[in-house]
Amino acid sequence: MIRKVLFHIYSLGKGGAERVVTTLAAEMARRGLEVCVATLCVSKEEYPLPANVRRISVGLTAAEEKRSRLSRMRLRIGRLRECMKREQPDVVYAFMQTANYRAVLAARGLRIPVIISVRSDPAVDYASPKQKFLANKLYRKAAGAVFQTTGARDFFDRQVAERAAVILNPLHPKYGSAPQPKERRPAVVSVGRFHEAKDYMTLVKAFERITKDHPQVKLEIYGGASEDNTIHQIREWVRSHHLTERILFMGNHEDLEKCIFDAACYVLSSKYEGMPNALMEAMALGVPVVATDCPSGGPAALIEDGENGLLVTVGDDKEMAAAIRKMLEYPGEAERVAQAARRIIEDASVEKITDAWLAYAEKVRG
Repeated sequence: MIRKVLFHIYSLGKGGAERVVTTLAAEMARRGLEVCVATLCVSKEEYPLPANVRRISVGLTAAEEKRSRLSRMRLRIGRLRECMKREQPDVVYAFMQTANYRAVLAARGLRIPVIISVRSDPAVDYASPKQKFLANKLYRKAAGAVFQTTGARDFFDRQVAERAAVILNPLHPKYGSAPQPKERRPAVVSVGRFHEAKDYMTLVKAFERITKDHPQVKLEIYGGASEDNTIHQIREWVRSHHLTERILFMGNHEDLEKCIFDAACYVLSSKYEGMPNALMEAMALGVPVVATDCPSGGPAALIEDGENGLLVTVGDDKEMAAAIRKMLEYPGEAERVAQAARRIIEDASVEKITDAWLAYAEKVRG
């Protein structure tokens, strides 16, 4: 029986994988398990951990960070190995590419099972033949692997895929308990950091197509800037098309469920995704959703087109505009679709998803 769990991830900064780690860790601790989270660094803004979950640093000192790349890699693996030997967890859950590699290498000879987890589209993260070869070689040595979609799972060798589990992300309970609006306000909303993968350019172009017929509707984009120049490109496009009063940049918000629950439509415009938390949350809130049918299949795993949302082709602003228009112009149908989407509250409850992670760990432990 599993009594102690160690999670390993780079940091707990505001991202999808980090949110999953903190949610699972909190629920496992609530059930009485001893839970530790080993990270390399502390980010500027992070998801909080409850007091009964221990945070362990396995990162480097400022002086060590100045060493060669190979030396830093060895030191990080060594620090994590020391942590594993000291803590003796029943299972290690690693999240994201480099943390996966590090955990597998650190656990060699320790007889501590490592379950790796791929959180985005592997066709992007493991695009080069070298990366795919390395991943398959190391992931075969893991006790198991968790994927968010069957498409992500099947990217890897059969030896990895056949032993893997496909598990949804857990939904925070606040999204399922949010109130239902008495009426919807004229707003199309989207949530996510400004990054080229989110393809907000297609979204703003799609929105422009409907502005004349729907003069009261505004587009609200919630999220901060990323390391690329996307936000500046989008802002310039909006300015040059005279849409600054119609397309609003809302920034980051802690209580998104209070901001978007009564929107007329939620849109995910991504080029690729793992399992999009923001889309799941919009569905749980009962907001009518439109999403691209993007790799590695996250939206398609969540949405049955026309039943609990609408799927559109990646990068097609005309098709996206038509889907948004349908949600705005047929409110009765939009509400039917939105209420069907709320079934995700049960499918992705924290309790159910935590059960799946723990049951899988018990299975791989034999």
